[in-house]
Amino acid sequence: MTRDVRVDCLVSLLPAARAVPPDYDRHRPDDESLRRAITALVNGTPWADLSWSALVEELVAIGRTDIGLGRLAEGHIDAARTLAQAGASPEAGALYGVWASRSGATGVRAVATGREVTVDGTLKFASGAGLLDRALVPVWTGDHHQLADLAVRDLPVDATAWQTSAMTVSRSHSVDPAGLRLTPEMIIGAEDFYLDRLGFFPGGVGVAAVWTGGLARVVDLLLDWLDPRSSPALELRLGALRTSLVAAVAVVRQGGRRLDELLTPDATARQPVERATLHQLATEVRAVVGTAVRTGLNQVREVAGPAGLAFATDLTHAVDDLDLYVRQQNADADAALLGRTMRR
Repeated sequence: MTRDVRVDCLVSLLPAARAVPPDYDRHRPDDESLRRAITALVNGTPWADLSWSALVEELVAIGRTDIGLGRLAEGHIDAARTLAQAGASPEAGALYGVWASRSGATGVRAVATGREVTVDGTLKFASGAGLLDRALVPVWTGDHHQLADLAVRDLPVDATAWQTSAMTVSRSHSVDPAGLRLTPEMIIGAEDFYLDRLGFFPGGVGVAAVWTGGLARVVDLLLDWLDPRSSPALELRLGALRTSLVAAVAVVRQGGRRLDELLTPDATARQPVERATLHQLATEVRAVVGTAVRTGLNQVREVAGPAGLAFATDLTHAVDDLDLYVRQQNADADAALLGRTMRR
């Protein structure tokens, strides 16, 4: 049982990790136990109705519970909120993801053959591949796209492409939906809805909240592993680690509060919010949290040393998982965008 990290300076106590099924194998779960663990995290909460501030707290708690599970739960939650933004509802009881990566010029295209429309292409980083029931997938036709709600449980999955031991629980494999028939009932929202909606950029704040919770999990595991003896060098490293965690928690919480100010119906009625404002806000949060997490992980590696990274199974898995997960952020691109906004 990991201890609570007490971060009393600048921010209140972190939300506690959620419970996972007692028989859940965190590192080598079978599909059914993994589905049960995700379901335990996402069921019972009206995700589409939460304020951004409340959502941030929930996602920090989920990230603190387990990093791989956190990635999968965040995808389900993002799908539920995206569907609500389109005036649609998720299929009852289904586990969802959002498969929108176009890494390496991949992605899904619509192909018209006579009166039938099918899809073609490859989905990389399809977290939950072979595990989830449904996924929201942007389907591109030239420069425009439609968002499709697809049944994905039985689509062909290439699990051999994933060459790292990090984030294996996330099942982020490649999926080939070629030939899948696309019907009007599958389309969610208007053309270009997915990228044009006000909720697109704020979704990055949600991901940053999971990263923040992930850093708290790493700190929990490190403190449980540490020898009770201390030293000035150890205290210095732990102080720097605490600083990184405080920075991540503070900025992600402030991001949630600012989104609430911008996106409440009363606020948007008074002054419609510009997408550029949301883009900059989300980028600031991701940039600060990403930097704090990477800096914190460096301190954890120094404190743990070869013994902790070699022999403490939960700790080394969590460090590797979070290190890969946070690299979802393109730090250079985010820094360049923020630099441009400073010169306007």
